[in-house]
Amino acid sequence: MDVRWKGQDAGQQVGGGRRPAEADSGRADRGAGLPAGQAAGPGMVATSSSPPLHLPVRYMMLGLAGFVVFGVVLAAEAFRLGRDDATVPGVVALTHLLTLASLLSFVMGAVYQLTTVAFLIRLASERAACINFWLYAVSIAGLIPAMAAWWLPGLMVFGTLASVAVIVYAAIVGVTLRRTRVGGPMRLFVLAAHVHLVLAVVAAWLIILAAAGTGALARWYLPLLATHILLAAGGFFTFLVMGFTGKLLPMFTLAHGYPQYRPRWLFWLAETALWTLITAAWTSWRVLWWLGGAAALVVFLWFGLSVWSMLRHRMRKRIEPPVQSAVAAACAGGAGALWLLGQVAARGGSAVWQSVTGFYLLGWVAWTLMSYAYKIVPFLVWTHRHSKRTGSGRPVLIADLLPPARSRPALWGFAAGVVMLTASSLCAWPPGVAVGALAVAAAVIGFAWQLLGVLDIRTTAKEWMARD
Repeated sequence: MDVRWKGQDAGQQVGGGRRPAEADSGRADRGAGLPAGQAAGPGMVATSSSPPLHLPVRYMMLGLAGFVVFGVVLAAEAFRLGRDDATVPGVVALTHLLTLASLLSFVMGAVYQLTTVAFLIRLASERAACINFWLYAVSIAGLIPAMAAWWLPGLMVFGTLASVAVIVYAAIVGVTLRRTRVGGPMRLFVLAAHVHLVLAVVAAWLIILAAAGTGALARWYLPLLATHILLAAGGFFTFLVMGFTGKLLPMFTLAHGYPQYRPRWLFWLAETALWTLITAAWTSWRVLWWLGGAAALVVFLWFGLSVWSMLRHRMRKRIEPPVQSAVAAACAGGAGALWLLGQVAARGGSAVWQSVTGFYLLGWVAWTLMSYAYKIVPFLVWTHRHSKRTGSGRPVLIADLLPPARSRPALWGFAAGVVMLTASSLCAWPPGVAVGALAVAAAVIGFAWQLLGVLDIRTTAKEWMARD
């Protein structure tokens, strides 16, 4: 049973009587399968099954730090971006600074939290997840510089550590989902996303061996590179976002009674699109590029229809800025799929493919994660630190931690920067590339500053060290 409150967010309901979670805890607990007396957290962002706060937060803080470094390096290297090929070590390092050090790190923390909430089950091993954080942090700290210098011994050592950390993370999530009784399309999307992530790691290793000139692999470098990108961007991040959107968007907009548009069919169509594009990369058959691109476009249109249905059946009249930008990011994902079809028709060069990939990662994946982060992090912090506070005085509301309206400059500044950066790269206009990169960097730094303020580094450090 999916329990949703009728009214405002939990933090906005405190005061003037019992909190909804307390008033309805018996009904909510029985419906959700939680122990009696342990109510679901606000908006179902936290439950009694959730891990301690320090576990997801450590990954999120690493992701925020990586995002800031990405923004700074992007701004510093802006004038070179439009001229360098995607396989140049500097571009490879910058890309993985975004995907590994920032997006994947933040996603790990969010998934550890949301999996327990969405599937009503504890993590398979919280201790392993805590220890794995240190392995992942050390591996990323060494892998990114090794990529920038294209230092093969460093790539082998730190790449091995990063691979182990990612596989351990995927295994923890996989074992957790295997134990849950909650099924449905969301479970399919999340499980498939982590299978794709492991396959992307395997492809990355084959790329390293191919770059080192290992036997027959050397001549398959470009198909392996395309496979790695498709599995990571399209197979992992896209499946994960689509899977959890079905839980997060109704929660943030208080939507209910909306029709389901065959989500299982959407899942299988997304899988078909992904593997058709991968097959096209290996065979170079244009008909497969057309079919895969068309299927990807239909997937985003179908996903957009589901999002529109949720918004139409929401109880909240006003859509908050983070939710607005999440919807706009879904449109950007569809634009990326449409651009892919245009690229197939125009037979553009590698520079255009690089622009398509960058736009997809920034405009769809990163923008969506930023949007949801503005809702998830304040909910999470409020639940663990303020929801049970008693005594006299005005209670702390979620809006006190971070008013949703304050997200506008960072979210829309980021979007404007991505558009400027992408358009200028296509036109080979260095000043525009620099302006776009600076706008993205400024938005990223503002975003990280706001969320770190909510997390409160001093308090988080005390909680963290007390546990470790």
